[in-house]
Amino acid sequence: MINVRDKKRKMKLKITSAILLFVFIFPFILYSKKNPDLPKKFQKWIKEEVVYIITPKEKEVFYKLETDRERNLFIEEFWRQRDPTPTTSRNEFKEEHYRRIEYTDKKFGRSTPLKGWRTDRGRFYIMLGRPSNVDRYISADIYPIEIWYYQGNPGLGQAPNFRLLFFQKFGAGEFELYNPLADGPKSLVPFTQRLDVLSKAKSISPLAERSPQDAEELQRLKAYNLDKRDIDAYMIIKSSIGFMLAEAVFSNFPGRSGPEQILQSSMLVGEVETYPHKKVNDDYAYEFLEHKAVVEVSYSVYYMGNQSKVSIIQDPSGIFFVNYIIVPETLSVDFYQDKYFSDLKTSIRLTDAEGKTIFQRGRNVPLELRKDELKILETSSFFLYDSFPMIPGNYTFNLLFENMVTKEFTSFEKKISVPRGENLKMSPVILSRKVNRDSPYSQSNRAFQVGNLQLYPSINNKFLEKDNLFLFFQIYGLKQRLKEEGILEFTFYSGEQIFQTKHRNINEYKNSRDFLEEILLDKFSPGIYTVEVSLLDREGRKYLSERKALSVTTKPFPGSWVVAQTNPPADDPYYSYILGNQFLNKGDIQKAQEELSKAYKGKPDSLDYALSYARALLILKEFQRVREILIPFDKAGKENFELYYNLGKTSHELGKLEEAVSYYQKALSHKGNVVEILNSIGECYFALGDNKQALQAWKKSLEINPKQEKIKKIIESLKEK
Repeated sequence: MINVRDKKRKMKLKITSAILLFVFIFPFILYSKKNPDLPKKFQKWIKEEVVYIITPKEKEVFYKLETDRERNLFIEEFWRQRDPTPTTSRNEFKEEHYRRIEYTDKKFGRSTPLKGWRTDRGRFYIMLGRPSNVDRYISADIYPIEIWYYQGNPGLGQAPNFRLLFFQKFGAGEFELYNPLADGPKSLVPFTQRLDVLSKAKSISPLAERSPQDAEELQRLKAYNLDKRDIDAYMIIKSSIGFMLAEAVFSNFPGRSGPEQILQSSMLVGEVETYPHKKVNDDYAYEFLEHKAVVEVSYSVYYMGNQSKVSIIQDPSGIFFVNYIIVPETLSVDFYQDKYFSDLKTSIRLTDAEGKTIFQRGRNVPLELRKDELKILETSSFFLYDSFPMIPGNYTFNLLFENMVTKEFTSFEKKISVPRGENLKMSPVILSRKVNRDSPYSQSNRAFQVGNLQLYPSINNKFLEKDNLFLFFQIYGLKQRLKEEGILEFTFYSGEQIFQTKHRNINEYKNSRDFLEEILLDKFSPGIYTVEVSLLDREGRKYLSERKALSVTTKPFPGSWVVAQTNPPADDPYYSYILGNQFLNKGDIQKAQEELSKAYKGKPDSLDYALSYARALLILKEFQRVREILIPFDKAGKENFELYYNLGKTSHELGKLEEAVSYYQKALSHKGNVVEILNSIGECYFALGDNKQALQAWKKSLEINPKQEKIKKIIESLKEK
């Protein structure tokens, strides 16, 4: 779906795209917490207004929210997820929902002390809406009965046609929902009164006195081990009211009668209460909870689905890159003076097993289209490619994709493993429909690019008949013997049966790390297949293998509009800068120092590179080297908090106390009073013998953080002196 907004004319146009929808549901573990005491208006909302339509997942998330702002944003998103026309100002679903509540209070609350929305009829009217037809039965032989008829949506897992029976127990009060299994026909008949009367009239007579048809039906009913009172009540209803009502006492499905329907009908009664849940994909709720802290305060959060793919590929330089594709469910653009544009943003974060952030990055993706390009995008899926270098380890990769035009967002989370590349290992196989063998590698580096080879992976591993299938994978740590004698085996399975096998010697490929194999699918009929790639030695011993599922279809795919973020060439110091900071965050200071030293030497005029290198050197206590690196930036007039703080700390450690105070004060001028810096200033003044200035600095520190017992003791001791 593409939303086009005309800023000049304030008009909105909704254009449907052929984008495939596949919502990745990534796992979230919600912390255990009792439902909080909500403010009154939120209690009313969740316990009265939406109690029948909110899904368990939405309810769970709502109780996890901690502020009124979050709750208000969630409520807005709750209604937006159900809005049939989200590009208009009206929300027809929300309007109809509150109309139903108002109607039920007026209609069904008359003969009961309960409000109408609390009654059984009110509950189902709110959930299902106005029935297509209502049959009412009032007779001395039965309690008052209403039967509501509905047409369900099989596409949502609903019964195509069903009915609900409500009866007024004992002839007064609220109409209750009837359950064929729990209640049975006997609950519909004023039994003790009517049985004697009707028995005397021989409506309930011994089996021998009945017609052959009645006798046959009674025999069939008894075969189901029904309670005698249910059988008698059924015969009363059938003889005195008619077949239509008699059919309904056993079956909630029109046209299907008899006690064989009791169990399925009883299950339907419970299932119908979940029908409102099937109209909404509530995955957005967990997404909202996960990202509520990073969305802007000024707008609501609109969740959309996505498709995604992540692969780890080693560059010819030896660096491992995390390559990813994200395909958002919708793409919205602004329109102004014949230009269509959007502002997209990606935020990525990788954490280790302990939850420590090892790498994070945000990127803006400006998008501008001509009218002819927009026409192409209308029938295409939007693919965003990007990549970044990563040090070895196991991580959780989380990506947040935001469209700043409409405030829509989507995200995914995946577990990834970046190998060291030393031990014998095969990467997962990447399946592509297209490759470019002549990509200009030296000028820039893009996602899914290996040297001069550019891959265009299939996002869902689906291929057309007679397509060319490209298999790409890497093998790390391959020893010389296997380089010379190793064999690659490509086996395709259809179910458990081998469909096709192909062999190639490793020495036939250009290099012994990157492998690209082309397979013609002209003999593959539509269906699901599995390809297994194995590394064998000359004797046929299997060393490694990887499997990947794929499907072959005759149904054409929408086009792909690919936007690929570019990265610097492989020899750029940018990569040492990124990897060095990752090692720094991981706590591997020696490797961090090595990489950050390369980055600084490659770009000595970069303050960011110099500061990162200085962080590693400070940990290694190489204070003089830090001064050599950072002082030129101070002399050049580069005003920066971290620059001044690190120079202050370095001067402090080297005993240059007056210089340290000067740098510390410059740092405070950029960031206000910082406890750690104020305490350091106090230490410097104290060492210089200026107790008055030391006390002043420490008192300011205590004003910010009064829980510093050590500082309190120092101040007290100075006062005594």
